[in-house]
Amino acid sequence: MNRIAVRMTIGDVPGPVTDVRAGVVRRRYHERFGGAPLPVPVEAIAEDLCGLIVEEVAELDVSGMLLPAERRVLVNLAEPPRRRRFTLAHELGHWVCQAQNGLGSARYCRAEEIGLDGRAKALEREANVFAAELLMPEPEVRAVWAGDPDACAERFGVSGEAMRWRLYSFGLGERPA
Repeated sequence: MNRIAVRMTIGDVPGPVTDVRAGVVRRRYHERFGGAPLPVPVEAIAEDLCGLIVEEVAELDVSGMLLPAERRVLVNLAEPPRRRRFTLAHELGHWVCQAQNGLGSARYCRAEEIGLDGRAKALEREANVFAAELLMPEPEVRAVWAGDPDACAERFGVSGEAMRWRLYSFGLGERPA
């Protein structure tokens, strides 16, 4: 359960990078609680399935923060709702991928705190991959995809930027600027 699956899809462009744990979490939630599959109910997954407390905080210097010892996630209320969904999924990725494996310190995702630390960058990348896979699973994206990244982003409740990167990873769009 501690691995990330990587497939090659188009020429030498790597992708999509997936994390099977995100699919497991999504399936467990729907088996237990039901509901519409899209947009993925990330807040309900965090609270109802994982037992985390999610708080939107008006004055937060980062997009989000996981406080594992308190089982709490803080999300920056000043950011747009779709960005907050991705941030919450990212922090949930830290919970599932790292806190559950004994890496239980608070997670601050500031570039200046990560710096050149390769391990910290890898943990951030892992959380981003988890978030993308949780919110934008490949089969559902391919089923919904009709050529309009913004419409697809709206259906999944994510930012246009996040969807463009996801589409690119599937070979369905150009590399975002």
